[in-house]
Amino acid sequence: MAAFVPPSLVAATSRRAAVARRCACHGRPAGTLAGRAPSRREVAVPTASAAESSSLPKTEALVGSSDRAAGLPWQTSVAGEEFPLLFMDFIVHMLGVMKGELTGVADLPFEESLSLQTGKKRPARIESWNFSADGFRKIRATYIDAGLPAQVFNSVWYPDPVYDLPLLGIDFLAFGKKRVLCILDFQPLSQDPAYLDKYISPLAAIKAKYPGLAGKMSSRFYDENRYFSKELAFGKFDNAEPIQAELYPAFVEYLAEYIRAFKAATPETDPAVIAATRAAQADYDQYSAERDPAVGLFSTYFGPEWAEAFTHEFLFADSVPVAKAEGATKGGGGGGGGAPGAPGEGGPPATAPAA
Repeated sequence: MAAFVPPSLVAATSRRAAVARRCACHGRPAGTLAGRAPSRREVAVPTASAAESSSLPKTEALVGSSDRAAGLPWQTSVAGEEFPLLFMDFIVHMLGVMKGELTGVADLPFEESLSLQTGKKRPARIESWNFSADGFRKIRATYIDAGLPAQVFNSVWYPDPVYDLPLLGIDFLAFGKKRVLCILDFQPLSQDPAYLDKYISPLAAIKAKYPGLAGKMSSRFYDENRYFSKELAFGKFDNAEPIQAELYPAFVEYLAEYIRAFKAATPETDPAVIAATRAAQADYDQYSAERDPAVGLFSTYFGPEWAEAFTHEFLFADSVPVAKAEGATKGGGGGGGGAPGAPGEGGPPATAPAA
């Protein structure tokens, strides 16, 4: 009997084919569906045109993450010791769980220029770390520190496509003293009821403990029914106190449940199902790259060319740039995955000191 492939994954396979065609137009190899799509460290990336060229070198030193991660937690903000690093405990805990609960954790080298940048005009720094592990083809994390104006922690976990697990999406943002936005979710690759019951329903009991994280996400940038679950933990606060009081324990529990679900998962053997899962992950990258408001934010602090490269070569490495409609801009708010910190729900406009 042929293996069942959810319709949403079949659709994702078709979208992946479209991405492959766009890759060809951009002179970029599309990669294989059953495995990880090649990045610039694996293939030469020709320049499609002068307009599409980035100022970043096409061949440059690659860096690992373990040595830099060993320097965590940061002790003081780049803007001054009076500004707290609100989400530093979260990244330290997450990396500890990753190393303690997963096997085969290894650096996933990436371009040095994308690993660390400092603000062009304002005190700010952005540093990223990239790993793989048995069962996970990519676990990326980014922290943005701009003192009081912005503190951001973002991470996405991409399972090996032999597992149909949701992606783990984390996006915690604070802008000033009174604008805190927190998003935490198992981002589903399918909306099939059986899939959601298997992976999403167990979160309900955890989420119920934290009423401050029961908010509803705006649909301004994202369709909440696509790559988001009904157990999305979403909080908006006008002070930093709930970060430790409510968000941190919820984060610990969500992460523990994600590890439990991974360890209970059975790897798929059907190549068609594996390919469809890999295609759905690639579709997530393309969908997110086209909608994530963080590009405007990155541009504000680190320059537009670097922001574009960071978005497509690190945050959403399976995405390819698409032509923007004339006059269209992305807002400044989200941290690169998860959900946006958009104007009106916690994030500042692209021209504000934001991250």
